[in-house]
Amino acid sequence: MAKPDDHVERVIGTLNSGSAAARSRLAASWQRSWLKHGIDPGGTAASSALDGDRLREGREALAHVLAVAAPKLDDLYAMIGHCGCGILLTDAKGLVIDARAGAADAEVFRAWGLAPGADWSEAAQGTNGIGTSIAEERALTIHRDQHYLAQNIGMSCIDAPVFGPDGGLIAALDVSSARADQTEGFNRLIEAMVTRVAQAIEADLFRNAFPRHRIVLAAGADPGWRGPSGR
Repeated sequence: MAKPDDHVERVIGTLNSGSAAARSRLAASWQRSWLKHGIDPGGTAASSALDGDRLREGREALAHVLAVAAPKLDDLYAMIGHCGCGILLTDAKGLVIDARAGAADAEVFRAWGLAPGADWSEAAQGTNGIGTSIAEERALTIHRDQHYLAQNIGMSCIDAPVFGPDGGLIAALDVSSARADQTEGFNRLIEAMVTRVAQAIEADLFRNAFPRHRIVLAAGADPGWRGPSGR
């Protein structure tokens, strides 16, 4: 793993490049973190404290999403929780509203800020799995030193956005790990699972929104179809 000072030097070098953002989505996100959000890569997150009031409001606003997602988060945790991974669900602004983590890992995840009430938007944390997935509306993995803040380079974050029945982004699903031995290959396997679970949440939300309508799937279509977003 890169040292914090080396990471900051690498980020600044990328920021000073006139063409890096055009060549790389990661560099473009680093540029947003610096130019749009004014975050120092060697600093600390703008909002590291858990916000109880926002958490209550977020959970109330997405109660219907939590009801659909909860059993799927449980199933996903049952499959990968033993690997030291934590599972997070956020609202569309990157606020963590639900989480799954083993008892042995819970304190570690809380120390990393991976807990309900934490803000993982790009505006608060710079480039990270949750915030960048929301900003770019796509599934992605931010592995260790791909994070913008040096304080976050010890973790891997695998994410997929969740779209509502109207096609608008309403949440993000995240699997995070701070294991030093977690490889990029393993992350790719988890990314496929995270994307699949996000699709299943979307499909159930769509069906719940139109309970009296017949939904017709094309021949060969995946029954876990994502709904009207088509993303």
